[in-house]
Amino acid sequence: IRAAPNFANIIAGILIFIAAISAFHAWRKGQLLNNQTSTQSIQNLSWKDFEYLVSEAYRRKGYTVHENLGGGADGGIDLTLNKDGKRILVQCKNWKTQIVRVSTIRELFGVMTAEGADQGIVVCSGHYTADAKEFAKGKPLTLIDGNSLTRLISEVQKTPKIQTATEPETSCPTCGNTMVLRLAKQGK
Repeated sequence: IRAAPNFANIIAGILIFIAAISAFHAWRKGQLLNNQTSTQSIQNLSWKDFEYLVSEAYRRKGYTVHENLGGGADGGIDLTLNKDGKRILVQCKNWKTQIVRVSTIRELFGVMTAEGADQGIVVCSGHYTADAKEFAKGKPLTLIDGNSLTRLISEVQKTPKIQTATEPETSCPTCGNTMVLRLAKQGK
């Protein structure tokens, strides 16, 4: 009988510890979002911090956000958003190539259909190919590129620090894909 108060204290201590970790994690994600200054600072994030950034941005826009923390097969779904009775699946892509192809969009659409979700969103820090944009047309899919992401972050930052891009995307005259400025590693 004397062990019961000690057991209660141990459980209370564990719950306080979990609450403190949760509060720290929420604070860290808020700082991550508030400290972004440019598309480049976003592109320099690790893939996990990129997911945290996107989740915090949507949380501040009033969505209930569920992060996929599992290491198993998630169908590419990183976040699930809920708002106004709608379920939205989100895939985050912060790749070194900065170009998201149509296959990624098709995969999300397939998972979205199989899961019965209302909408799908792909968020990247770069650009989408013309084929990816064309596939998304007329479907409940939203493609958020680097420029759109900086605008979203600027809207929800407590004190906007991010520089939103105003330069238009340049498309290839042959294939219609977004062109990317590249620098040669050696020479001109």
